[in-house]
Amino acid sequence: VGNIVAFRVHAPCSGLLLLDIFANAVTPKEYLTGEPMKFKSVCKFKIVCDDLQTVMVPLPDCASGEWGPMKATRLFGLIPVSHEDALIFSGRELEVQFRMTRPLTDFMATLHRNDVEEKKLSKFISHTIHDDLVTFFVAFPEDGQYGMDIYTREMMNGEIDTGEKHLLTHSCKYLINVSKKL
Repeated sequence: VGNIVAFRVHAPCSGLLLLDIFANAVTPKEYLTGEPMKFKSVCKFKIVCDDLQTVMVPLPDCASGEWGPMKATRLFGLIPVSHEDALIFSGRELEVQFRMTRPLTDFMATLHRNDVEEKKLSKFISHTIHDDLVTFFVAFPEDGQYGMDIYTREMMNGEIDTGEKHLLTHSCKYLINVSKKL
């Protein structure tokens, strides 16, 4: 946020760990071309984890990159209405809403959970578009930790006439902890 980058480290085990941070100054226009990007190691941290307070499970297998909606705002002008943070605590039903600041089309969202096929989770997520509001509806099948990837693309000039479509681009992802008690 702003000029601050925050990293939350979930140590997989006790011991000495290395956090190697890579970065690249990429403009939204460059990102949207889909061309491969080169990143450089900008700093390294030695992490000493003497013991774990809780057992950490791997994060859900979502698209690479940052968590949270800020990327969607930078690249697509999607303003988070309901959830501004990357981490969501939810009951079994969840609505995530964005306001579009420019015309976008063909939204898609995917759910991820460790040891569950993405295809099996696809029936639990849908979305609607009403005016400039995009709403994603999720009915989680059970408690646990999920990842949600959101994809979209911009409406290109002449697209309606030519029928030409461009690929969907990853716009953001959320980490969702689900408990029916919430």
